[in-house]
Amino acid sequence: MTNDPRKDRTKIALRDAMIELLKRKSFDQISTTELVKTAGISRSGFYTHYQDKYDMIDAYQKMLFNTVQYVFEKNNGNLSATLLETYQFLDHNEIYASLLSENGSKEIQLFMLQKLKDLLESSIFPQNPRHHDIGKLGEIYATTYFANAVFGVTQAWIRRNKKETPAEITELLIELIN
Repeated sequence: MTNDPRKDRTKIALRDAMIELLKRKSFDQISTTELVKTAGISRSGFYTHYQDKYDMIDAYQKMLFNTVQYVFEKNNGNLSATLLETYQFLDHNEIYASLLSENGSKEIQLFMLQKLKDLLESSIFPQNPRHHDIGKLGEIYATTYFANAVFGVTQAWIRRNKKETPAEITELLIELIN
């Protein structure tokens, strides 16, 4: 079975249109009409591939979830390596960076925040003796604090068009956390 280049072009045009629209407005505010107009395709062309914008994003969301899960597991609690690999992935895959931006999918943002909390809980607290005396409640709030800080910095990095390299933003975050 061979790929149909027309189908591929349509999907690429829709992906690029979604990236462009997410720079200006939230995912929830983007209509199918606006998406197809920006992509330069017909509504029927859109509906040939997807049921709605959520269906379109679903494949990207699954890929992002699987990639993030793989990166976090592979690096086994190594915060610096995990952040670096995640930023490299976002730097080379604009649709995923767009979906994590302030305008992106809330489901993806919540998933990423939870993954960050899990990572920080397994990487910061066991290794940093300063955190041993804060107790379970302190640990819950500290992981929430750091996860939101990392995620906020990530969104700022995306908003600034990823001016810093993945290595630079990772190094900055590790300094801020420590």
